[in-house]
Amino acid sequence: MTPTYDNPAARLREVLLAVHGAFRTRQTQEPISSWLAFAQVLGVEQHSSAGLHAIAGVARLPDLVIEGIRALGEEPEEEEHLLLHLDGLQNAMASLIARNSLYQVFSVFAPGGEVPKSAAVHSLASAARVLHRTAPAHSMSDEDIARLEDLIVDLMREVSAAKLPPNASLLLLQHLQALLQSVQMVRIYGRDGVEVAFDAFVGAVLRRPETAEPLRQANLMERFREWVTTVNGIISVGTGAAGLGQQVMRVLGS
Repeated sequence: MTPTYDNPAARLREVLLAVHGAFRTRQTQEPISSWLAFAQVLGVEQHSSAGLHAIAGVARLPDLVIEGIRALGEEPEEEEHLLLHLDGLQNAMASLIARNSLYQVFSVFAPGGEVPKSAAVHSLASAARVLHRTAPAHSMSDEDIARLEDLIVDLMREVSAAKLPPNASLLLLQHLQALLQSVQMVRIYGRDGVEVAFDAFVGAVLRRPETAEPLRQANLMERFREWVTTVNGIISVGTGAAGLGQQVMRVLGS
């Protein structure tokens, strides 16, 4: 099935299959750390703050699936069917947090560690389809993710090269780094995480209008407006995609 990054059931299924696929031939031959395996597949350093953030996000996904299914108000029999095996996945995530071996984690819900054949993964596929049908979310494509990464990195380079005052530079770079991390973690935290980080970035600049003058002096104000408009157009849905750049400029007095 096609990954739908804003559907927790689909996100969890994709991550489990990706980790199993990456370590399939090794997990029964040697005691591989589940923490290390998940961190490698997610592209983070296991002992870093990003690694902790990633593992914590994966561990919470079964809870989000349960919350999503219960919010649908399905008939009790259908809800029970959709929630079947979710307790096993919750237990598996507890085993992951305990840093047990990868085989131990998988064996909680997949006999013999065969994740693709497990009833839990098939149940996740069903839950993902129901959530997508009854509560459709606007997914973010791989192309959108790649474009956002490029836009964020480009602006970080420009801010670093502009020799802004330390307080202005630190404010911008910290929020840009947080936004970049949210984009890189979209397969775990979904589109909402990106929107929250973007809103925090824009809000921080608006709350600190003194940042505007250094941007003007560095001839970055128009670039900043265009950047905000472009990024907002990628991550926003409906009327939220229009006019934010102009609103930011008005608030900053430009």
